[in-house]
Amino acid sequence: MIKAYCFKCKEKVDIKDSERVTLNNGRPATKGLCNNCSTKVFRIGKA
Repeated sequence: MIKAYCFKCKEKVDIKDSERVTLNNGRPATKGLCNNCSTKVFRIGKA
């Protein structure tokens, strides 16, 4: 699983319903939901 930092839980969590996206400058990123609280999380970088 891909991990991202959740600001609500204040810890690194697994990303639920992850989706690969490309930023405007061409860098890859991953967005999804926190596995614990369902807050939106985002991680920049190759997944």
